[in-house]
Amino acid sequence: MKLLAFWVALSLGVAAQTDPSRDFKLPPEQNTPQQPRVIEVPLLDCSGLPCLEMSTASGKTLRLLIDTAEANSYLDIKAAQPLGANLQALNGDTVSQVQQTVVPGAKIGDLAMGDFPFMVLDTTPQPNQPGDKLPPFPADGALTYRAFQNRLLRIDYGHHVVRLSEPLDSAQTCPQTCSDLVVKRIGSYGPATLTTGGFSVNGQPVEAQIDTLFTGTLLIYPASIEKLGLKKLAKAKHKEFFPFTQGGVRLAQAEGATESFQDLQLGQGLPLYFFTADDHPNAVSFDGTVGSGLLNHATAVFDFKGMHFWLETGGGAPKAAPPRPPQR
Repeated sequence: MKLLAFWVALSLGVAAQTDPSRDFKLPPEQNTPQQPRVIEVPLLDCSGLPCLEMSTASGKTLRLLIDTAEANSYLDIKAAQPLGANLQALNGDTVSQVQQTVVPGAKIGDLAMGDFPFMVLDTTPQPNQPGDKLPPFPADGALTYRAFQNRLLRIDYGHHVVRLSEPLDSAQTCPQTCSDLVVKRIGSYGPATLTTGGFSVNGQPVEAQIDTLFTGTLLIYPASIEKLGLKKLAKAKHKEFFPFTQGGVRLAQAEGATESFQDLQLGQGLPLYFFTADDHPNAVSFDGTVGSGLLNHATAVFDFKGMHFWLETGGGAPKAAPPRPPQR
């Protein structure tokens, strides 16, 4: 699942910039693998989507979504221009919808992120259906999974905190059962996205894309409905509107699913989502999309050095989860 109002534009960016770290150097790795330096910053609520702040050498602060389903970090053109950064067309293509830039002296908290590369594009939402009115894009851009390359990322939804490490020398030992993070493509030639195993619905294993910008729990793709024994639930008539997904999409919502990760039951009677007959999703090689509506039952941990994922519970009574965007 993407913010598909500019999915095609980002696809062009993926083709032209397969390694977004090639144009900048990461800060020196000064800590031992056993004790990596970790900073803690607030997990902010951007219209129901998880986001954080990045400071720049110019003194400006960017509010950026955390988008684990996308590969190349991006800025909205309206946020990039005031930075005074040099905008360059991809591969010299002067008519491209996507440009690129480097933001000098980027930091998250006091953690140096180097001179940070971004794709630059117009993130103005374009309605998928005529007549739909969409809210404005709620941030200056997004940090995607490649932004956290070689780092440990913890998203603690309950306590509204993000913890991020310096680059690691080696993979972290999973404190409990974890799953591998696997990069796959949307369709045969689409952009890269982040997937993992270990999730299940009603006891059936689910290989899923991890999309922190999808505010639902778990979306099942059409090709996996029958094998997961969900044909009856997939006939649900109630629909829920997700304004920041695919240019605004109404998904069928069923109730009553038991959803888990490994041995951790995340909830019973949870919502489960399906595309409707009006939708034409891309063919994918995974079963579904896990969103923040399910991840916020725990702390989501991404080891981007060892490419592992797990969920943690505990750490005191969680605060209320951030409000979800308006539904209709």
